[in-house]
Amino acid sequence: MALRTLPLEIHARTIFQVSSIRDLSAISQTSRAMHSLCDMKNRERFHRICIDEARIDSTFNLLMEILKQRSLGKYVRKIEHRHRRPYQVPAYTETKEQRSLSEDEMDLLRNAVQKAGFSGTQESAVINMLMQKDAKGRDDELGDFNNRMRLRIYPSVIMGTYITQALTAMLISVSPNLEALTMTQPFETYESYNYDPEENPRESLTDFPIDRLLRRANTDPASVPYLQNLRKVYIIVDEVIMGGDDRSYVGIEFFDCIKLVDNLPSIESIGTDALIEDENDVATLLPKSSNISRVYLNHCALMTPYLAYIIQSCKILKEFQYTIGGRDVLGGHFCPLNPKTFIKAIAPHKDTLEVLDIDADGNIHQLSSYHNGDYVKADKSFDDVFDPYLDEEDNHQAKQERFVKSFLDNSGCLKDFHALKKLSIGVGSLLYFARGVGADYESGEPVKLVDRLPENLEYLCIRGYKRGESKMWDEQIDDLMSFWKEGTSNIKEIVGVEEEIPNAKDLEDIDNQEHLMWVLGEDTHVL
Repeated sequence: MALRTLPLEIHARTIFQVSSIRDLSAISQTSRAMHSLCDMKNRERFHRICIDEARIDSTFNLLMEILKQRSLGKYVRKIEHRHRRPYQVPAYTETKEQRSLSEDEMDLLRNAVQKAGFSGTQESAVINMLMQKDAKGRDDELGDFNNRMRLRIYPSVIMGTYITQALTAMLISVSPNLEALTMTQPFETYESYNYDPEENPRESLTDFPIDRLLRRANTDPASVPYLQNLRKVYIIVDEVIMGGDDRSYVGIEFFDCIKLVDNLPSIESIGTDALIEDENDVATLLPKSSNISRVYLNHCALMTPYLAYIIQSCKILKEFQYTIGGRDVLGGHFCPLNPKTFIKAIAPHKDTLEVLDIDADGNIHQLSSYHNGDYVKADKSFDDVFDPYLDEEDNHQAKQERFVKSFLDNSGCLKDFHALKKLSIGVGSLLYFARGVGADYESGEPVKLVDRLPENLEYLCIRGYKRGESKMWDEQIDDLMSFWKEGTSNIKEIVGVEEEIPNAKDLEDIDNQEHLMWVLGEDTHVL
Protein backbone atom coordinates (compact mmCIF):
# COMPACT_ATOMS: atom_id res chain seq x y z
CA MET A 1 0.00 0.00 0.00
CA ALA A 2 2.86 2.39 0.84
CA LEU A 3 4.33 1.99 -2.65
CA ARG A 4 1.05 2.99 -4.31
CA THR A 5 0.97 6.32 -2.41
CA LEU A 6 4.33 7.42 -3.83
CA PRO A 7 4.46 9.85 -6.79
CA LEU A 8 4.54 8.36 -10.29
CA GLU A 9 8.05 9.78 -10.76
CA ILE A 10 9.29 7.60 -7.88
CA HIS A 11 7.48 4.61 -9.40
CA ALA A 12 9.18 5.24 -12.73
CA ARG A 13 12.62 5.46 -11.11
CA THR A 14 11.98 2.27 -9.15
CA ILE A 15 10.95 0.40 -12.29
CA PHE A 16 14.05 1.69 -14.05
CA GLN A 17 16.24 -0.09 -11.47
CA VAL A 18 14.53 -3.47 -11.95
CA SER A 19 16.39 -5.53 -14.56
CA SER A 20 14.49 -8.83 -14.22
CA ILE A 21 11.70 -9.11 -16.79
CA ARG A 22 9.83 -11.49 -14.47
CA ASP A 23 9.93 -8.99 -11.62
CA LEU A 24 8.72 -6.25 -13.93
CA SER A 25 5.86 -8.45 -15.08
CA ALA A 26 4.84 -9.02 -11.47
CA ILE A 27 5.01 -5.29 -10.69
CA SER A 28 2.92 -4.47 -13.76
CA GLN A 29 0.06 -6.56 -12.39
CA THR A 30 -0.23 -4.63 -9.12
CA SER A 31 -2.26 -1.75 -10.58
CA ARG A 32 -3.32 -0.08 -13.81
CA ALA A 33 -0.89 2.76 -13.22
CA MET A 34 2.01 0.35 -12.75
CA HIS A 35 0.90 -1.65 -15.79
CA SER A 36 1.07 1.49 -17.90
CA LEU A 37 4.45 2.52 -16.51
CA CYS A 38 5.98 -0.91 -17.04
CA ASP A 39 4.99 -0.95 -20.74
CA MET A 40 5.42 -4.73 -20.72
CA LYS A 41 4.60 -5.25 -24.41
CA ASN A 42 7.62 -3.23 -25.50
CA ARG A 43 9.83 -4.28 -22.60
CA GLU A 44 9.42 -7.94 -23.48
CA ARG A 45 10.24 -7.25 -27.14
CA PHE A 46 13.39 -5.28 -26.39
CA HIS A 47 14.61 -6.84 -23.12
CA ARG A 48 16.76 -9.46 -24.88
CA ILE A 49 17.82 -9.11 -28.52
CA CYS A 50 19.48 -12.04 -30.27
CA ILE A 51 21.30 -11.34 -33.55
CA ASP A 52 22.20 -14.07 -36.02
CA GLU A 53 22.09 -14.57 -39.77
CA ALA A 54 18.48 -15.77 -39.70
CA ARG A 55 17.26 -12.61 -37.93
CA ILE A 56 18.99 -9.85 -39.89
CA ASP A 57 15.84 -8.17 -41.17
CA SER A 58 13.87 -8.38 -37.91
CA THR A 59 16.86 -7.09 -35.94
CA PHE A 60 17.25 -4.13 -38.29
CA ASN A 61 13.58 -3.29 -37.75
CA LEU A 62 14.16 -3.25 -33.98
CA LEU A 63 17.12 -0.94 -34.46
CA MET A 64 15.05 1.48 -36.56
CA GLU A 65 12.27 1.47 -33.95
CA ILE A 66 14.80 2.53 -31.33
CA LEU A 67 16.23 5.25 -33.58
CA LYS A 68 12.72 6.65 -34.09
CA GLN A 69 11.83 6.35 -30.39
CA ARG A 70 15.00 6.47 -28.32
CA SER A 71 13.27 5.55 -25.05
CA LEU A 72 12.84 1.98 -26.37
CA GLY A 73 16.63 1.55 -26.23
CA LYS A 74 16.44 1.89 -22.44
CA TYR A 75 14.53 -1.40 -22.29
CA VAL A 76 17.42 -3.42 -23.77
CA ARG A 77 19.25 -5.33 -21.03
CA LYS A 78 20.73 -8.30 -22.95
CA ILE A 79 22.26 -8.52 -26.41
CA GLU A 80 23.47 -11.78 -27.96
CA HIS A 81 25.55 -12.00 -31.13
CA ARG A 82 25.50 -15.64 -32.28
CA HIS A 83 27.21 -15.52 -35.67
CA ARG A 84 30.49 -17.43 -35.85
CA ARG A 85 33.75 -15.55 -35.30
CA PRO A 86 35.71 -14.12 -38.25
CA TYR A 87 38.13 -16.60 -39.75
CA GLN A 88 40.46 -15.50 -42.58
CA VAL A 89 37.84 -12.97 -43.71
CA PRO A 90 38.84 -10.50 -46.45
CA ALA A 91 38.33 -6.79 -45.87
CA TYR A 92 34.78 -5.59 -46.41
CA THR A 93 33.80 -4.54 -49.91
CA GLU A 94 30.77 -2.26 -50.16
CA THR A 95 27.98 -3.80 -52.25
CA LYS A 96 24.63 -2.80 -53.68
CA GLU A 97 22.19 -1.77 -50.96
CA GLN A 98 19.15 -4.01 -50.51
CA ARG A 99 17.08 -1.66 -48.36
CA SER A 100 15.06 1.36 -49.34
CA LEU A 101 14.78 3.99 -46.60
CA SER A 102 13.30 7.45 -46.62
CA GLU A 103 15.59 10.46 -46.40
CA ASP A 104 14.63 11.00 -42.76
CA GLU A 105 15.34 7.34 -41.93
CA MET A 106 18.74 7.53 -43.63
CA ASP A 107 19.55 10.63 -41.58
CA LEU A 108 18.63 8.78 -38.39
CA LEU A 109 20.80 5.83 -39.36
CA ARG A 110 23.75 7.99 -40.42
CA ASN A 111 23.64 10.08 -37.25
CA ALA A 112 23.49 6.93 -35.11
CA VAL A 113 26.52 5.42 -36.86
CA GLN A 114 28.47 8.63 -36.30
CA LYS A 115 27.46 8.80 -32.61
CA ALA A 116 28.67 5.21 -32.25
CA GLY A 117 32.13 6.50 -33.19
CA PHE A 118 32.41 5.33 -36.79
CA SER A 119 33.77 7.91 -39.22
CA GLY A 120 35.27 8.16 -42.69
CA THR A 121 35.55 4.83 -44.49
CA GLN A 122 34.37 2.98 -41.37
CA GLU A 123 31.16 5.01 -41.32
CA SER A 124 30.48 4.31 -44.99
CA ALA A 125 31.20 0.58 -44.56
CA VAL A 126 28.98 0.16 -41.49
CA ILE A 127 26.07 1.95 -43.18
CA ASN A 128 26.49 -0.30 -46.22
CA MET A 129 26.46 -3.38 -43.96
CA LEU A 130 23.28 -2.20 -42.29
CA MET A 131 21.63 -1.67 -45.65
CA GLN A 132 21.83 -5.40 -46.47
CA LYS A 133 18.75 -7.55 -45.86
CA ASP A 134 20.50 -10.90 -45.98
CA ALA A 135 23.86 -12.56 -46.56
CA LYS A 136 22.88 -14.78 -49.48
CA GLY A 137 23.79 -14.66 -53.17
CA ARG A 138 27.08 -12.78 -52.86
CA ASP A 139 29.36 -15.04 -54.92
CA ASP A 140 30.48 -12.28 -57.26
CA GLU A 141 30.69 -9.48 -54.72
CA LEU A 142 33.25 -10.54 -52.13
CA GLY A 143 36.48 -11.45 -53.85
CA ASP A 144 37.48 -13.80 -56.62
CA PHE A 145 36.38 -17.43 -56.67
CA ASN A 146 39.88 -18.89 -56.30
CA ASN A 147 40.57 -16.83 -53.20
CA ARG A 148 37.32 -17.96 -51.58
CA MET A 149 38.09 -21.60 -52.29
CA ARG A 150 41.56 -21.19 -50.82
CA LEU A 151 40.04 -19.82 -47.63
CA ARG A 152 37.39 -22.54 -47.59
CA ILE A 153 34.67 -20.07 -46.66
CA TYR A 154 31.43 -19.07 -48.32
CA PRO A 155 30.55 -15.50 -49.30
CA SER A 156 27.36 -15.71 -47.25
CA VAL A 157 29.42 -16.50 -44.15
CA ILE A 158 31.69 -13.51 -44.83
CA MET A 159 28.76 -11.20 -45.45
CA GLY A 160 26.86 -12.55 -42.47
CA THR A 161 29.85 -11.81 -40.23
CA TYR A 162 29.90 -8.14 -41.20
CA ILE A 163 26.12 -7.58 -41.27
CA THR A 164 25.42 -9.16 -37.88
CA GLN A 165 28.38 -7.38 -36.33
CA ALA A 166 27.18 -4.01 -37.63
CA LEU A 167 23.68 -4.62 -36.25
CA THR A 168 25.08 -5.72 -32.88
CA ALA A 169 27.45 -2.76 -32.60
CA MET A 170 24.67 -0.30 -33.37
CA LEU A 171 22.26 -1.89 -30.90
CA ILE A 172 24.94 -1.72 -28.20
CA SER A 173 25.43 1.99 -28.94
CA VAL A 174 21.72 2.82 -28.51
CA SER A 175 21.11 0.67 -25.40
CA PRO A 176 22.32 2.72 -22.40
CA ASN A 177 21.08 0.20 -19.82
CA LEU A 178 22.69 -2.86 -21.41
CA GLU A 179 23.80 -5.21 -18.63
CA ALA A 180 24.71 -8.48 -20.35
CA LEU A 181 26.50 -9.17 -23.62
CA THR A 182 26.92 -12.57 -25.26
CA MET A 183 29.13 -12.76 -28.35
CA THR A 184 31.61 -14.79 -30.32
CA GLN A 185 35.18 -13.58 -30.67
CA PRO A 186 34.56 -10.39 -32.72
CA PHE A 187 37.94 -10.18 -34.42
CA GLU A 188 39.97 -12.40 -36.68
CA THR A 189 42.49 -14.91 -35.36
CA TYR A 190 46.01 -14.39 -36.65
CA GLU A 191 48.43 -17.28 -36.37
CA SER A 192 51.56 -16.43 -34.42
CA TYR A 193 53.89 -17.44 -37.24
CA ASN A 194 52.68 -14.55 -39.41
CA TYR A 195 51.37 -12.11 -36.82
CA ASP A 196 53.47 -10.05 -34.43
CA PRO A 197 51.21 -8.05 -32.07
CA GLU A 198 53.96 -5.51 -31.43
CA GLU A 199 54.65 -4.81 -35.10
CA ASN A 200 50.99 -5.09 -36.15
CA PRO A 201 48.71 -3.99 -33.32
CA ARG A 202 45.13 -5.19 -33.51
CA GLU A 203 43.95 -1.67 -34.34
CA SER A 204 45.73 -1.79 -37.71
CA LEU A 205 44.02 -4.96 -38.90
CA THR A 206 40.68 -5.65 -40.60
CA ASP A 207 37.70 -3.59 -39.43
CA PHE A 208 34.98 -5.48 -37.56
CA PRO A 209 32.25 -3.27 -36.06
CA ILE A 210 31.89 -4.98 -32.65
CA ASP A 211 35.66 -5.11 -32.20
CA ARG A 212 36.03 -1.41 -33.07
CA LEU A 213 33.15 -0.31 -30.85
CA LEU A 214 34.27 -2.27 -27.79
CA ARG A 215 37.95 -1.40 -28.20
CA ARG A 216 37.13 2.30 -28.46
CA ALA A 217 34.88 2.22 -25.38
CA ASN A 218 37.25 0.12 -23.27
CA THR A 219 40.18 2.42 -24.03
CA ASP A 220 38.35 5.52 -22.85
CA PRO A 221 34.98 4.64 -21.21
CA ALA A 222 34.31 8.21 -20.14
CA SER A 223 34.27 9.36 -23.77
CA VAL A 224 31.26 7.25 -24.82
CA PRO A 225 27.64 7.20 -23.58
CA TYR A 226 27.17 3.44 -24.09
CA LEU A 227 28.47 0.37 -22.19
CA GLN A 228 28.45 2.29 -18.92
CA ASN A 229 26.21 -0.31 -17.26
CA LEU A 230 27.55 -3.50 -18.84
CA ARG A 231 28.20 -6.00 -16.04
CA LYS A 232 28.33 -9.47 -17.61
CA VAL A 233 30.03 -10.82 -20.72
CA TYR A 234 29.84 -14.36 -22.08
CA ILE A 235 32.10 -15.42 -24.95
CA ILE A 236 30.69 -18.13 -27.21
CA VAL A 237 33.34 -20.57 -28.37
CA ASP A 238 32.73 -21.78 -31.93
CA GLU A 239 30.98 -25.09 -32.30
CA VAL A 240 32.63 -25.70 -35.68
CA ILE A 241 36.39 -25.98 -36.01
CA MET A 242 37.97 -25.54 -39.42
CA GLY A 243 39.27 -29.00 -40.35
CA GLY A 244 38.49 -30.32 -36.88
CA ASP A 245 35.88 -32.06 -34.76
CA ASP A 246 33.07 -29.98 -33.24
CA ARG A 247 33.05 -32.30 -30.25
CA SER A 248 36.43 -31.04 -29.02
CA TYR A 249 37.54 -28.07 -26.95
CA VAL A 250 38.15 -25.02 -29.12
CA GLY A 251 40.91 -22.43 -28.94
CA ILE A 252 40.09 -18.75 -29.33
CA GLU A 253 41.97 -15.59 -28.38
CA PHE A 254 40.22 -15.29 -25.04
CA PHE A 255 42.76 -12.90 -23.52
CA ASP A 256 42.13 -10.39 -26.30
CA CYS A 257 38.39 -10.81 -25.74
CA ILE A 258 38.95 -9.89 -22.09
CA LYS A 259 40.85 -6.79 -23.19
CA LEU A 260 37.76 -5.56 -25.04
CA VAL A 261 35.76 -5.06 -21.82
CA ASP A 262 38.03 -5.22 -18.77
CA ASN A 263 38.26 -1.45 -18.28
CA LEU A 264 34.54 -0.67 -18.47
CA PRO A 265 33.22 1.07 -15.33
CA SER A 266 30.52 -1.46 -14.32
CA ILE A 267 32.04 -4.68 -15.63
CA GLU A 268 31.86 -7.57 -13.16
CA SER A 269 32.10 -10.93 -14.87
CA ILE A 270 33.30 -12.80 -17.93
CA GLY A 271 32.67 -16.42 -18.79
CA THR A 272 32.97 -19.05 -21.48
CA ASP A 273 32.66 -22.80 -22.08
CA ALA A 274 34.56 -25.44 -24.09
CA LEU A 275 37.75 -23.34 -24.23
CA ILE A 276 41.28 -24.64 -24.74
CA GLU A 277 44.36 -22.46 -25.05
CA ASP A 278 45.03 -21.56 -28.68
CA GLU A 279 48.61 -22.56 -29.51
CA ASN A 280 48.82 -19.56 -31.84
CA ASP A 281 47.66 -17.07 -29.23
CA VAL A 282 50.65 -15.09 -27.95
CA ALA A 283 48.68 -12.51 -25.96
CA THR A 284 49.13 -11.99 -22.23
CA LEU A 285 47.34 -10.06 -19.49
CA LEU A 286 49.00 -7.52 -17.22
CA PRO A 287 48.71 -7.95 -13.42
CA LYS A 288 45.98 -5.87 -11.77
CA SER A 289 44.83 -4.48 -15.11
CA SER A 290 41.21 -5.65 -15.10
CA ASN A 291 38.02 -4.46 -13.41
CA ILE A 292 36.56 -7.96 -13.84
CA SER A 293 35.97 -9.59 -10.45
CA ARG A 294 34.08 -12.79 -11.38
CA VAL A 295 35.40 -15.39 -13.83
CA TYR A 296 33.54 -18.46 -15.09
CA LEU A 297 35.50 -21.00 -17.17
CA ASN A 298 33.43 -24.15 -17.47
CA HIS A 299 33.91 -27.38 -19.46
CA CYS A 300 37.39 -26.11 -20.38
CA ALA A 301 40.89 -27.58 -20.74
CA LEU A 302 43.43 -24.94 -19.70
CA MET A 303 46.99 -25.02 -18.40
CA THR A 304 47.66 -23.54 -14.95
CA PRO A 305 49.74 -20.53 -16.18
CA TYR A 306 46.80 -19.58 -18.43
CA LEU A 307 44.48 -19.54 -15.41
CA ALA A 308 47.10 -17.61 -13.45
CA TYR A 309 47.21 -14.84 -16.06
CA ILE A 310 43.46 -14.32 -15.69
CA ILE A 311 43.52 -14.49 -11.89
CA GLN A 312 46.48 -12.11 -11.55
CA SER A 313 44.94 -9.62 -14.00
CA CYS A 314 42.00 -8.94 -11.68
CA LYS A 315 42.37 -5.96 -9.38
CA ILE A 316 39.84 -7.65 -7.10
CA LEU A 317 38.67 -11.25 -7.46
CA LYS A 318 35.38 -12.21 -5.82
CA GLU A 319 34.42 -15.38 -7.68
CA PHE A 320 36.39 -17.91 -9.70
CA GLN A 321 35.02 -21.01 -11.38
CA TYR A 322 37.02 -23.51 -13.42
CA THR A 323 35.69 -26.91 -14.43
CA ILE A 324 36.90 -29.47 -16.94
CA GLY A 325 35.02 -32.10 -18.94
CA GLY A 326 32.29 -32.19 -21.52
CA ARG A 327 34.57 -32.23 -24.57
CA ASP A 328 37.36 -34.22 -26.19
CA VAL A 329 40.95 -32.94 -26.29
CA LEU A 330 42.25 -33.08 -29.86
CA GLY A 331 45.46 -35.06 -30.33
CA GLY A 332 45.32 -36.47 -26.81
CA HIS A 333 46.71 -33.23 -25.36
CA PHE A 334 46.62 -33.21 -21.56
CA CYS A 335 45.88 -30.06 -19.53
CA PRO A 336 46.65 -30.81 -15.87
CA LEU A 337 45.92 -28.35 -13.09
CA ASN A 338 48.90 -27.65 -10.84
CA PRO A 339 47.31 -26.93 -7.43
CA LYS A 340 50.53 -25.52 -5.96
CA THR A 341 50.86 -22.87 -8.66
CA PHE A 342 47.11 -22.22 -8.64
CA ILE A 343 47.07 -21.48 -4.89
CA LYS A 344 50.08 -19.17 -5.22
CA ALA A 345 48.35 -17.35 -8.10
CA ILE A 346 45.11 -16.83 -6.21
CA ALA A 347 46.75 -16.01 -2.85
CA PRO A 348 46.71 -12.20 -3.39
CA HIS A 349 42.90 -12.36 -3.34
CA LYS A 350 42.62 -13.91 0.14
CA ASP A 351 40.58 -11.02 1.49
CA THR A 352 38.10 -10.69 -1.40
CA LEU A 353 37.45 -14.17 -2.86
CA GLU A 354 33.92 -15.19 -1.88
CA VAL A 355 33.20 -18.13 -4.20
CA LEU A 356 35.66 -20.75 -5.49
CA ASP A 357 34.53 -23.65 -7.66
CA ILE A 358 37.29 -25.94 -8.98
CA ASP A 359 36.48 -29.26 -10.63
CA ALA A 360 39.79 -30.46 -12.06
CA ASP A 361 40.96 -33.28 -9.78
CA GLY A 362 40.37 -35.64 -12.69
CA ASN A 363 43.47 -34.06 -14.27
CA ILE A 364 45.65 -34.08 -11.11
CA HIS A 365 47.00 -37.62 -10.90
CA GLN A 366 49.57 -36.70 -8.23
CA LEU A 367 46.79 -36.36 -5.66
CA SER A 368 46.48 -40.14 -5.60
CA SER A 369 49.55 -40.18 -3.33
CA TYR A 370 47.33 -38.62 -0.66
CA HIS A 371 45.72 -42.02 -0.24
CA ASN A 372 48.83 -42.93 1.73
CA GLY A 373 49.24 -39.53 3.35
CA ASP A 374 52.45 -38.77 1.44
CA TYR A 375 52.16 -34.98 1.39
CA VAL A 376 55.84 -34.30 0.68
CA LYS A 377 56.01 -36.50 -2.39
CA ALA A 378 52.81 -35.04 -3.78
CA ASP A 379 53.98 -31.48 -3.20
CA LYS A 380 57.32 -31.95 -4.96
CA SER A 381 55.61 -33.47 -7.95
CA PHE A 382 53.83 -30.15 -8.47
CA ASP A 383 57.04 -28.13 -8.92
CA ASP A 384 57.05 -28.56 -12.72
CA VAL A 385 54.36 -26.14 -13.88
CA PHE A 386 55.15 -26.11 -17.60
CA ASP A 387 54.16 -28.40 -20.40
CA PRO A 388 57.23 -30.60 -21.03
CA TYR A 389 56.26 -30.98 -24.69
CA LEU A 390 56.70 -27.29 -25.47
CA ASP A 391 59.87 -26.01 -27.09
CA GLU A 392 62.24 -24.75 -24.39
CA GLU A 393 63.42 -21.97 -26.72
CA ASP A 394 59.89 -20.74 -27.44
CA ASN A 395 59.72 -16.99 -26.69
CA HIS A 396 56.13 -17.14 -25.54
CA GLN A 397 56.88 -19.93 -23.09
CA ALA A 398 59.89 -18.01 -21.79
CA LYS A 399 57.63 -15.01 -21.14
CA GLN A 400 55.13 -17.32 -19.46
CA GLU A 401 57.83 -18.79 -17.25
CA ARG A 402 58.98 -15.34 -16.13
CA PHE A 403 55.39 -14.49 -15.29
CA VAL A 404 54.89 -17.59 -13.13
CA LYS A 405 58.17 -17.02 -11.30
CA SER A 406 56.96 -13.52 -10.40
CA PHE A 407 54.45 -14.92 -7.89
CA LEU A 408 56.06 -18.20 -6.79
CA ASP A 409 57.05 -16.64 -3.45
CA ASN A 410 53.37 -16.28 -2.55
CA SER A 411 52.06 -18.52 0.21
CA GLY A 412 48.77 -19.36 1.82
CA CYS A 413 46.34 -22.02 2.94
CA LEU A 414 42.57 -22.43 2.90
CA LYS A 415 42.10 -20.76 6.29
CA ASP A 416 43.73 -17.56 5.03
CA PHE A 417 40.84 -16.90 2.63
CA HIS A 418 38.80 -14.89 5.09
CA ALA A 419 36.05 -13.81 2.66
CA LEU A 420 35.38 -17.31 1.24
CA LYS A 421 31.73 -18.31 1.68
CA LYS A 422 31.17 -21.00 -0.95
CA LEU A 423 33.72 -23.67 -1.86
CA SER A 424 33.27 -26.49 -4.37
CA ILE A 425 36.36 -28.64 -4.86
CA GLY A 426 37.73 -32.18 -5.22
CA VAL A 427 38.61 -33.95 -1.98
CA GLY A 428 42.30 -34.24 -2.91
CA SER A 429 42.60 -30.56 -3.76
CA LEU A 430 40.64 -29.65 -0.64
CA LEU A 431 43.12 -31.38 1.67
CA TYR A 432 46.07 -30.00 -0.26
CA PHE A 433 44.60 -26.50 -0.08
CA ALA A 434 44.00 -26.93 3.64
CA ARG A 435 47.65 -27.81 4.22
CA GLY A 436 48.79 -24.82 2.18
CA VAL A 437 51.81 -23.87 0.10
CA GLY A 438 54.81 -21.66 0.80
CA ALA A 439 57.57 -21.58 3.38
CA ASP A 440 55.14 -21.28 6.31
CA TYR A 441 53.23 -24.43 5.39
CA GLU A 442 55.53 -26.89 3.62
CA SER A 443 56.72 -28.83 6.67
CA GLY A 444 55.33 -32.06 5.27
CA GLU A 445 53.34 -32.72 8.43
CA PRO A 446 49.65 -33.67 8.02
CA VAL A 447 47.10 -31.14 9.24
CA LYS A 448 43.47 -31.42 10.22
CA LEU A 449 41.00 -30.04 7.69
CA VAL A 450 38.73 -28.73 10.48
CA ASP A 451 41.59 -26.55 11.74
CA ARG A 452 42.06 -24.92 8.34
CA LEU A 453 38.52 -23.98 7.32
CA PRO A 454 37.82 -20.30 6.54
CA GLU A 455 35.87 -18.64 9.33
CA ASN A 456 33.15 -17.31 7.01
CA LEU A 457 32.61 -20.51 4.99
CA GLU A 458 28.88 -21.26 4.58
CA TYR A 459 28.76 -23.91 1.85
CA LEU A 460 31.15 -26.78 1.04
CA CYS A 461 30.79 -29.15 -1.90
CA ILE A 462 33.29 -32.05 -1.91
CA ARG A 463 33.79 -33.86 -5.20
CA GLY A 464 35.32 -37.28 -5.77
CA TYR A 465 34.99 -38.58 -2.20
CA LYS A 466 33.97 -42.20 -1.74
CA ARG A 467 34.17 -43.81 1.68
CA GLY A 468 36.58 -46.69 1.93
CA GLU A 469 38.97 -45.62 -0.82
CA SER A 470 41.40 -43.87 1.54
CA LYS A 471 41.71 -44.28 5.29
CA MET A 472 43.26 -40.84 5.62
CA TRP A 473 40.43 -39.23 3.64
CA ASP A 474 37.83 -41.02 5.75
CA GLU A 475 39.41 -39.75 8.98
CA GLN A 476 39.49 -36.17 7.70
CA ILE A 477 35.88 -36.27 6.52
CA ASP A 478 34.66 -37.89 9.75
CA ASP A 479 36.30 -35.09 11.75
CA LEU A 480 34.72 -32.54 9.42
CA MET A 481 31.21 -33.92 9.81
CA SER A 482 31.54 -34.14 13.60
CA PHE A 483 32.74 -30.54 13.71
CA TRP A 484 29.87 -29.39 11.48
CA LYS A 485 27.23 -31.14 13.59
CA GLU A 486 28.47 -29.31 16.67
CA GLY A 487 26.98 -26.17 15.09
CA THR A 488 29.82 -23.88 16.16
CA SER A 489 30.80 -22.85 12.63
CA ASN A 490 29.08 -20.73 9.96
CA ILE A 491 28.77 -23.72 7.63
CA LYS A 492 25.13 -24.25 6.67
CA GLU A 493 25.52 -27.08 4.15
CA ILE A 494 28.03 -29.79 3.20
CA VAL A 495 27.40 -31.97 0.15
CA GLY A 496 29.38 -34.79 -1.43
CA VAL A 497 29.86 -36.90 1.71
CA GLU A 498 26.77 -39.08 1.95
CA GLU A 499 26.51 -39.36 -1.84
CA GLU A 500 29.55 -39.22 -4.13
CA ILE A 501 29.82 -36.34 -6.60
CA PRO A 502 32.20 -37.63 -9.31
CA ASN A 503 35.09 -35.48 -10.51
CA ALA A 504 34.65 -34.18 -14.06
CA LYS A 505 36.84 -35.75 -16.75
CA ASP A 506 37.76 -35.02 -20.35
CA LEU A 507 35.93 -37.23 -22.84
CA GLU A 508 38.54 -39.65 -24.15
CA ASP A 509 36.19 -41.87 -26.18
CA ILE A 510 33.95 -39.26 -27.74
CA ASP A 511 32.24 -41.65 -30.15
CA ASN A 512 30.78 -43.52 -27.17
CA GLN A 513 30.42 -40.52 -24.85
CA GLU A 514 28.41 -38.04 -26.90
CA HIS A 515 25.66 -38.14 -24.25
CA LEU A 516 28.18 -36.54 -21.84
CA MET A 517 29.08 -33.66 -24.19
CA TRP A 518 28.54 -30.07 -23.23
CA VAL A 519 26.64 -28.38 -26.06
CA LEU A 520 25.88 -24.71 -26.59
CA GLY A 521 22.13 -24.14 -26.65
CA GLU A 522 19.78 -21.29 -27.43
CA ASP A 523 19.23 -21.00 -23.68
CA THR A 524 22.95 -20.54 -22.93
CA HIS A 525 23.12 -16.99 -21.62
CA VAL A 526 25.49 -14.82 -19.67
CA LEU A 527 25.99 -16.09 -16.14
